[in-house]
Amino acid sequence: MVDIDGIPPERFAAILTLVKEDIHSFLVYITISGCGIRVISHVEGGVTKANYRMVWEWVNDHYARLCGVEIDGQCKNATRMSVLCHDPEALLRPEASSFHTSGMKPREKPKRGTAVTVTAERAYKIIRAQLEEEGIAYAPGSYNDYVSRCFYHTNRYGVPQADAEAWALRTFPDYPREQLLPIIKSCYSLTMEFNTVPLPRSVRKKEKENDSSHKKATVEEMEEFINGYMKFRMNTLTHQIETQLIADAYTDRPEASACHWQRLTDHIENSLWCAMQHHGMAVNLNELHTLLGSDFVKEYHPLKECLDGLPPWDGETDYIDRLAAMVHVKESPHSPLQQDKSRERNDLSETPVRFADILKRWMVSMIAAALNETVVNQVILTLIGRQGSYKTSFMQHILPPVLSEYYTTKSNSSRMTKDDLFTMTENLVINLEEIDTMPPSELNQLKAMVTQRYVDERRAYGRNKVHLPHVASFVATGNNLQFLTDDTGNRRWLPFEVEDIDSPWEADIPYEGIYSQTYALYQDVNFRYWFTDKEIQQLHGHVQQFEVPRPEYELILTYYRKPVGLERGVYTTSSQIIGRFGNTSLRLSLQKVGRAMRELGFRQVKASNANYWVVVERTTEEVQHLLPAEAEQANPPGEKPSEENTELPF
Repeated sequence: MVDIDGIPPERFAAILTLVKEDIHSFLVYITISGCGIRVISHVEGGVTKANYRMVWEWVNDHYARLCGVEIDGQCKNATRMSVLCHDPEALLRPEASSFHTSGMKPREKPKRGTAVTVTAERAYKIIRAQLEEEGIAYAPGSYNDYVSRCFYHTNRYGVPQADAEAWALRTFPDYPREQLLPIIKSCYSLTMEFNTVPLPRSVRKKEKENDSSHKKATVEEMEEFINGYMKFRMNTLTHQIETQLIADAYTDRPEASACHWQRLTDHIENSLWCAMQHHGMAVNLNELHTLLGSDFVKEYHPLKECLDGLPPWDGETDYIDRLAAMVHVKESPHSPLQQDKSRERNDLSETPVRFADILKRWMVSMIAAALNETVVNQVILTLIGRQGSYKTSFMQHILPPVLSEYYTTKSNSSRMTKDDLFTMTENLVINLEEIDTMPPSELNQLKAMVTQRYVDERRAYGRNKVHLPHVASFVATGNNLQFLTDDTGNRRWLPFEVEDIDSPWEADIPYEGIYSQTYALYQDVNFRYWFTDKEIQQLHGHVQQFEVPRPEYELILTYYRKPVGLERGVYTTSSQIIGRFGNTSLRLSLQKVGRAMRELGFRQVKASNANYWVVVERTTEEVQHLLPAEAEQANPPGEKPSEENTELPF
């Protein structure tokens, strides 16, 4: 394997063409950085432990001569591997010619007195000591001066320009490439000074003196340097460290004024380590990683910081109601919830379900779930309506712009993954798009996810499992009205049919007032943001219109009713009911029929040999003239079994 790095941008295309045209190139592709080329070739004649070094040098020297650039020596490790890289123009040549070990010879060692090309790494050991003696360090305010002097010396010591450029890009990753390369080009334009000064012979002595002067940095020194270079904070919502460059540390860079918070990456951490080394600090990378993982990095919760910075709510203006007024829903004929205006009670009123009341509870629940890890928002606010009615756009605008990065979507993928679980631990709102196309199996998985309090999984490339709280709240959007398929119950859903929504992109949404009110209601002990089991049962009528029709439910309503007053009924079993409709193509089961009978309120009598339902069979005339609404009125749904009768704090 050959790794060609540090290629001048203006030569990259030409060198890539040369490598691809070489008959020995079996596989050629651009590396993951986008700035290098990797080549894989075949070797015949047997590669052993004894001759591997010779073979590697022979093949790499071939491509070095071909390209006229220095090859990365890191690939000489026999166990070296390559990460997966995306290159649509990669070359694969199965018929490529192989190198033969029979014609290979070891590199000749240079004779005494023969000029040896000076590498950038070797020269820098001397140059760094010289610059330190002159009082010049790679530190805020002197980056440009340091880099210019460094490559002025590499030119005089005879370091090839291509080698210097490749080394510079590796050594100064935090310095913008578009500024670094012109500096090197300017220094090497002094061709009369190239290789005019021999590298001092006392390299080892200088190195020893230099190493002895580099005392191991203390924790206090590391903290002082970092505080003048970067800001760090631990985002307790995403469980990620975030960093921000300090503008004063980059006064010689135009982009300093645009510093912003971003997640800490390996690249940023490595760049910080390099800056500390250039500043003369002997710091181990593991020590730096340990420091950043300690309480040196203060915790920060984006939602709490946002809420604490808001002015107090006036206690009267209903900003959430204004937000809800943007959504024009079809009125439900059913009648459960309306929040009492005094906010001192949560009584049920015999008025249609108001979207504003449901939205208010859901939003307070969202805040509670994000701030209190013992709380989980167990209901899904759902908007169903035609395409282009701003359903998804409205969901996107529930969070204010400052928190918009904590909104994410999940489209129908036919399965729930481990990544979906981790999404629940680092976002505030998850939108389930196209919920009406989600298969029943995924809906069942979703039902379990919504109520899950913690995620205990191992992250990709992680060593141990993590224990993270579920903080996200779910919303959903879809086009088809009847999308609920779970015949065991749909108490987790709060669906509404949308007629139209005012464009959130053009609306002036009063986020400050909305979240001041939401935070105040969360802190109000008299405001209950969860639904009791009684309220959920009363919501059942509203949710029913979104359920996929259940054939067993319809058949029972059509052919049976409950006895009225002193009327005597007949006893029948679930099996007998199935047998009566056995000539249909419907797939009925004992479980489905039994569940439907219980929900419809039929009385069950237990005998020694079987369980019977007390029913009255409808006459043929009743069946022919009975309307569905009349059947439901005659058989109002009863309450669910007692095990369901528990309050649900989200």
